[in-house]
Amino acid sequence: MSISGPPPIQSGNRLLDLLPKNDYRRLFPHLEMVPLKFKQILYEPRSVIDHVYFPREGAASMFSLMEDGSGIEVAIIGREGMIGLAGLLGGEQALARFIVSVPGSAFKVKATVVKEQAGKDTPLDRLLLLYLNAFLKQTVQSGACNGLHSVAQRCCRWLLKSRDRIDSDQFVLTHEFLADMLGVRRSSVSEVLELLQEKGWIHYHRGKIKILERKGLESAACECYRNVKEDFDRLFG
Repeated sequence: MSISGPPPIQSGNRLLDLLPKNDYRRLFPHLEMVPLKFKQILYEPRSVIDHVYFPREGAASMFSLMEDGSGIEVAIIGREGMIGLAGLLGGEQALARFIVSVPGSAFKVKATVVKEQAGKDTPLDRLLLLYLNAFLKQTVQSGACNGLHSVAQRCCRWLLKSRDRIDSDQFVLTHEFLADMLGVRRSSVSEVLELLQEKGWIHYHRGKIKILERKGLESAACECYRNVKEDFDRLFG
């Protein structure tokens, strides 16, 4: 859906909202509002990144694939960031599969438009470099987390980071999808979610999950959640 009229004061995307007003106004006419549907694939590995996305609601996971079709999530992007960053950094192809993990909506814009407006040492250029640093920290931390921490720790971390990126305690989630993101068996995820529900920290019913006790999840999550969150908190002040 094309956007007409003056730009809203708040876009719903935190990166766009950090731009100076004039820079945001120049970019706004090129933004198209699109839905993000659960399990929708935005890019496949090595596909051309001709558009990028600034989520307003919902989130997408960066999913690293193996030749046999298995894989694991290495990053998640919500309203704090942008999907398709590699397309602005000299590469034109996606590095992994990007799949919608929490449905919502996003601003879609041609990658060439963002490249033109993110010229050398512009506010948008500097903002994207800061975001890149936080995003890389997330992927590096995920690599260590996936190899060193338990399924329960990683599950709590996933729930918390997803909640942070959509600013909502309730979202769509299936056992199968979470197992795919964590690279583990469905039964392992089911055991963890059942335990978290028994503790009263979450409520899970018919593919929807609600976080009831955030502090409980934080106490059970690994340090990776806190480390990455601190980087993004610094980015947004």
